[in-house]
Order: sequence, then structure tokens, then C-alpha cells
Amino acid sequence: MVANQSARQQKRSRLSDAASEKPARSNEERPKRRRVSGANENQNLQKIKPTDGVKGRSNDVQTQDAETKQKSPAPWSFSRPVGGRYNNLDPILTDDEAYLLVGLDTAVQVFAASTSRLSRTLQMESGQQIIGFSICPEDQESLYIFTSSGSISKWNWSSGKRIARWETTCTTISMSLASVGKEGSKSAISFSIVSQKDGKRQILINMLGDKKIQGTTVLETNQKINSVKVTHDGRVIIASDGKHLFMGTTTNAELENLETVQYTWREAALPVNATCFDMQIQGSESIDLAVGEICGSILIYQNVLNTLFGKDLSDKRSSPRKLHWHRGSVNTVRWSKDGNYIISGGQESVMVLWQLDTGRKQFLPHLSSPICNIVVSTRGSSYVVKLADNSVMILSTRELQPLTTITGLQLCPGMPGSVEPSKGCVVAKLHPQQPERLIMAVPASHQLIQNQHGSQPTNAAVLQTYDIRANANISRQALARTNATTLSVSPEGSQIVAPDVKHLDLVHDAKWLATVDTWAPHPQDVGALDRPSDTKSTATLRPEVFLKFWKWDASSDKWELVTRVDGPHFSKNHHSAVLSLVSRPGAHEFVTLGSDSVLRFWCPTAKYRSGLKAKDQPEQPLNTWKCRGTVDLEGYLNSTEDSPLDTACMSFSEDGSVLAVCLPLTSAANEGLVLLIDARNCSVHYRRTGVFLGNPCSTSFLGSYLIVASTHSVTVWDTVDDVIRTIQSSESVDSPAGNSQFIAVNARTNSLAIVTSSSHKKRRKIRFQIKIYDVPSFEVVFEEILQTSPVALLSDAYSGDYIVVDALATVQRLGCLDKASQKSQNNQSHDVTGQIDNGLATLFNRGPERSLAQSDEMEEEFSAQTKGLASVFGETPSFSLPAIGVLFRNVVQTLSANN
Repeated sequence: MVANQSARQQKRSRLSDAASEKPARSNEERPKRRRVSGANENQNLQKIKPTDGVKGRSNDVQTQDAETKQKSPAPWSFSRPVGGRYNNLDPILTDDEAYLLVGLDTAVQVFAASTSRLSRTLQMESGQQIIGFSICPEDQESLYIFTSSGSISKWNWSSGKRIARWETTCTTISMSLASVGKEGSKSAISFSIVSQKDGKRQILINMLGDKKIQGTTVLETNQKINSVKVTHDGRVIIASDGKHLFMGTTTNAELENLETVQYTWREAALPVNATCFDMQIQGSESIDLAVGEICGSILIYQNVLNTLFGKDLSDKRSSPRKLHWHRGSVNTVRWSKDGNYIISGGQESVMVLWQLDTGRKQFLPHLSSPICNIVVSTRGSSYVVKLADNSVMILSTRELQPLTTITGLQLCPGMPGSVEPSKGCVVAKLHPQQPERLIMAVPASHQLIQNQHGSQPTNAAVLQTYDIRANANISRQALARTNATTLSVSPEGSQIVAPDVKHLDLVHDAKWLATVDTWAPHPQDVGALDRPSDTKSTATLRPEVFLKFWKWDASSDKWELVTRVDGPHFSKNHHSAVLSLVSRPGAHEFVTLGSDSVLRFWCPTAKYRSGLKAKDQPEQPLNTWKCRGTVDLEGYLNSTEDSPLDTACMSFSEDGSVLAVCLPLTSAANEGLVLLIDARNCSVHYRRTGVFLGNPCSTSFLGSYLIVASTHSVTVWDTVDDVIRTIQSSESVDSPAGNSQFIAVNARTNSLAIVTSSSHKKRRKIRFQIKIYDVPSFEVVFEEILQTSPVALLSDAYSGDYIVVDALATVQRLGCLDKASQKSQNNQSHDVTGQIDNGLATLFNRGPERSLAQSDEMEEEFSAQTKGLASVFGETPSFSLPAIGVLFRNVVQTLSANN
């Protein structure tokens, strides 16, 4: 049994690279499997009672099923997370500029600078948050990683192995690394800012050796210092809290014994609220300081010991030099390698290079997002720029051209643990033919708007395709108008936002994509159009809703816009919102449901010009999309023009013949309504009330079962036997506890996944949990608490896994090894047998005949390929041929077409 299980695990590792390496979980974080016995058994049986007068199975049969589940629980487990949001720490470019190290919250990723590919990931334990990492000055292949809990680990980043680890009980906020000692006997020393229980901050020095480390306190202050930098091999320490600057100095002789080391400290109040600072060494003792502040200016202190602190009390401090261009806060500032330039970046998405001698400025404008970090390489020939849209670039210092671009998952930064989980939902799908590709709508820019009401994220108007197996970005494409290269603020000061993609879906063969984007003007811009009799806000009366159909273009690897429908659903004087969009399985067809209570079926048709069919490409005729049928649902609802339909969800059956539409009812019972629509003739086939409680959130078919998740329950409706089972329900319909926002089903493993949220009254924190139910018994086979709020739950029909995307842009696979491996073996057994038979036939009976036939086929294929290549090159002279990239693409297309 053990051997079989290990074999299954090895097979599983080949199916998914992302799931090949699974981190070890502690006892507190192991997956909790529900074991039904005693009182728990009775509770579970009460939750799954059939209603409407239909009798369930006997208790004996249910007890036997529970015992069977207890004996052989399904081995569901999470894979190692991929993706992730890059933290606000400076990336590290190695001295040879061959590798780039970028930090996440719980890992450090190593990228090859030449290919932008991820080489390896240094994964920390669950619950460890990285607050700093630095390469050892003496050993360039050793990397020190510091976490907020006080632990320090040493890694060989080239091999991905951890060498040593030290544990402390201090809460660490920031750190810096330096090497101390004489040539040939230097050792690494860490300078850390730790927080005490009484609120004070300390700076500790630790010798990172093989033995147990013991920190030496060199400074203790009541100021909330949060950043520290070290220079002169540890002889100079500069720390800041944004309003004050601390500078400590010592000698080489003092550093030889860390237990008795003494620093001479000076404190100075800054004239601004500092957001960042950087220092450079001039000569042997002189230190120049550059300070960026919140209002956009940069202060330059030459020889900071005299200009800012003053060696003696009688010294008169000189005023710093002030540079001001940024409109907003300066996020990062750096000295160039030669000390003649200052490089800065902020909210304007522009990198500024200040020439100190002449005062001239050089700009690198129109970056995709605000600049968070800038790092100058050791050689001084490259800049590393980290942007707010979760991307990192390596630029050449001479041409300012990008040499390497690394792009992560570009989800908009959310608020983990939000009270309203539905507000954090992300429009995401898996590619139907390539399930390792994650397709999702992301913002064009990640700049946040600071106003009286807090931060407002930018709308999602870009389609990103991400390979979750290779952990790499594939492409980005704009789906709507974006403001990437224009000023996004109107003359009145209001923010100009991009349209927001509300829905997207793909057909089964991934040849067509449908999206719905919505845009509404700012209320101030249309205030003059309001009439005194208007009672509603103009912003809600005049939205722009577009339904777009995109065709996949294999030659350019992009989606080509074919048809745009302005206002697919409409009322008298404005567009109506689209509440749901789904694709019909096995057909090139989409269905939309709007707030006008109308269901529309969309299908492609041939495109005509002036009454004639297009003949530009006979093998690929031009298409457009039209509405082939509508279903008016207003008669089944109590909605009117004054109170339109505001929530609904729908799903197709697996064969695409039936469309289930879940609608809320405004009656006192608040029981949901489900309509079964015949997709062929666009007519209502069956009507059923009381299926769920509250407003519907999502629904999905699994065989004859229709699973509906609403704000107050998760129910299963057996459409054949007309039996309704309640899987989960909240105690109070007015509280957010128990709200179920995400469900997903998988026919390969016959399972149902549900993500639930519950609020803790004392801690006021939202807790998220995922549960896997077996179908048709609907018993819990797996449950685990999620550390971060999820934003999407998807199902992989090929592998049987579930994909969980959280607010930190992290993607994890949740898979069942047994069921996936068994089904793959059953599906491939006949194909493998056929291949073996054919191979034996070629070896024995029909070897010569098969070889002759194959030789004839090869000659025909070669002649066909020759003719095809002649059409590519023709008799055109070499100097008139197109670019080499175009020729290569045409050759590949010709060879693939002949094959």
C-alpha cells in the first residue's frame, strides 16, 4: 500500500511542476479531514436532509458510507504556492549581473537576467514574513534572509539549499548587513531594528557565525525607527523614523569585540517627513545623504556629519540643497555609482535622473505603474526598477533601455480579511485547452487614489495570461481604453478611471473570448446635464456597457476584436448592467443576463459587405456576432424599472442543453428562484422556487446536480429526483458569517469545493476556509483554513485540481492524488495498448510493407512542403525579402499546414 501511494505521488509530480515540491506543514496547519463518528455523525446527517417531502436513505446506509469515508480518506493536499506579490524590499542584482533576486512575503525568487526565467525559489516556512535579505559580502553565493519573527537563515541561492538557521525571539522590523574584520578573516554582521513589548525600538548587532547568536544592543529609543543603513564596514549606522535621523559612529578597534562595542550617537530632527533616504561615501570619512520626502522634494546633505548633525554644538548647520520635481511622494532615491547623479522615482510613473553639477534633469517617462524601488548595480552599468504593478525591470544606464523584464501576477492590491469578500472577487478563467494558463482581468496601472474616503483601486482593463506551471507571465493585452501614457487627472482634479471588465469567458476550444466592460463618468463631469426633476444620480443613469467578442489570432498570439455590441442590455434612456456571462459547452455561443431581466443568446455568423460575402480569406471567412434569441424573465420576477434586477447567476449543464438561471425573489420568505432554460429554442422549460436563501452568488452543474451558493446557504438540487439538500447555512441571515462566495465542481474527481467566510466577534477578523465535498454523498473529505482571503476559485478539468487565487496574488493547486491518477490510468490504458500493438506489428508481420508505405508518404510530404516553401520565398531577390522574423513565421505556418 505504501509503495502504491508513493508511486501515485511520483506520477502526480510529473503532471504538474507547480505541485512537485510541497512544503512541509506543521501540526497546526495539517489538512483537517472530517471523521464521522458519534455526535459529529449526527450533526452531519442533519445538515444533509432532503426536503419537499422526499424521504432520504436510512441511517444504517448513511453510517456505512461514513465508515467507508473514515477508512479511506481522499489524500487532498495543497501544492507549493506560485506567483505572489513582490514586497517593498530592494531587489538584488548579483555582481556579475547574471541573476536577479526578488523578495516575496514568504520566499525569495532567483531569476536569470538573460532569459527572465525563474531559476529557483527559496521558500520559507508558513507564517514567516520576510523583512529583509542580503548577499554575504564575502561569499557571493550565500544569502541571508531575515523574517519578522526574528529568525535568520543562510542559503546557497545558486543551489537552493539552506545552510544554517538561527532563531531569536525578537520582533524584527528592518535590517542591514555588513562585513567586519581584517582581510581574510571577515565575518558577516547583521544590524536589526527590533520592537520591544513596551513600544521602544532597539538596534541589535548579531555575529552570523556557526554558533548560537546573541544580540548586542547599541541603541534604544522611544522613536519608532523603521529603516536602517550601514556603511564603512559597520562603523557608521544611520536610522530614521521619517521625522528624526539617528547616526552612530565607532572605530575598527571597537568592532573587534561586539559584546563591548560602543557607538557615539547623534540625533537630528528632519525639516520634512522623509519617505526614503540613501547615502554615499566621499573619501574616508565624509558621507553624503539624499532624503526623499512626502511632498515630492529631495534634500541633499553634503558631509552629513557637519551639515545635519554638527560635530560640535558651536558648529552652524548649513541648509541642504533642495531638488523638486515630483508632484507626489518620493518612493525611492539613489546615488549613482560615481556620485554625480541622483536617481528618484515616485507616483508619477517617471524615473528622474538629476545631474548635480549642472542641475539638469533626464526623464524616463510612461512606465506602466508608479516606481517603488530603484537599485544601482555593483558595476554601475544597470538600474533595477521595481514597479507597483508587480513587475521588475533591469535598465541599461547608458541607453535606459530594458534589458530584462519580470512580470508577476498583476492583481490589484487588496485588503486581506475584508468584511465584504465579494468586493475582492477577480474575473479569472482557466484556458480550456491549456489549463496551466490562467487568464484574468488586471488593472492597467496600480496607482492608488488618496482622497477623503480612503484608497480607490484602478479598474481592471487589461487581460493577463499567466503560466501557473512555469510561474511566468505569458502576455498582457488591453481589453478597453487605458490611461497608461496620458495624464489620469482631469483639470478639476478628479481621477479619470479606465473601464472595468466585469465578466469574461471562453468557448470550449478557446477560439472565441467574450468580455463585458463597464464605464461610468465622474458625477462632477455630468452634473450640468442633470435636470431638477431627476431624483437619481447621473453616474448610475449613464453607464457605458460594451459586450466584446474576440477571436484568437495564432499568428500574432493575441486576441483580435471582431464585434463590439454597445449596450447589449438597455432600458429607456441608458444601458443596463450585465449581471452574468457564460459560454455554452460544445458550441461557439455565449449567453448574457442583464439587469433588464432579459436573457440573450449570442452566436457567430458570416460577415457580409454590401450584400456580398467576404472573399479575402476563403479558408477563414470573416465573422460577426449577433443575438439569435431572447428570453424575457420579467414575468417571473417582481422587478420594475425603478427597482431593476441587481443580482443573478447562471450555468450550463455539461452537455450544453440546459441553462440554469438563479434569481432572487423579493417575497417575505426570501426563497430563491431557479429557471431551467432550453438552450435550443430559448424557452423556459421548468420553474422551481425555494432552492436557496438570499441572493445567489454562483452556481454550477455536476451531472444532474445543480449546486447554488447564495449569501446565506449552499444547496444542492437533484434535478432528476427533485430533491433539495442544504450543505451549509448561516445562523442569521443578517450577519456576514457563513457567506459563501466561491464554489467550483470537478467532474473528474466527482467533488465540490466551497470557500466560506466567517467573522470572529472578538478579533473582528474574517476567517476563510475551503472544504471539499464528495459527490453524491456530499460528505466533507477535506477542510483547511486559508491564510489569506481568496479572490478566485477555479476547477481544472484535466488534472482534477482546484486552483485558489488569493489577495496576495498567490496561486495554489488543491489536488486529490488517488482519483486523478486512477482516472488518468483508465483513460490512457486503451490508447497505450493500441500503441503497443501497432509497434509490435511493425516489428513482425507488417514491417517491410509499412516501411515502403511510409517512404511513399514521406516523399509526398516532402514535395508538398517544397511547394509550400516556394510560395513563401518565390523568386524574390534576397534584398527584397521581409524581415527574418516574418519569414520564420511563414515557414512554420506552411510546414504546420502541410502536416
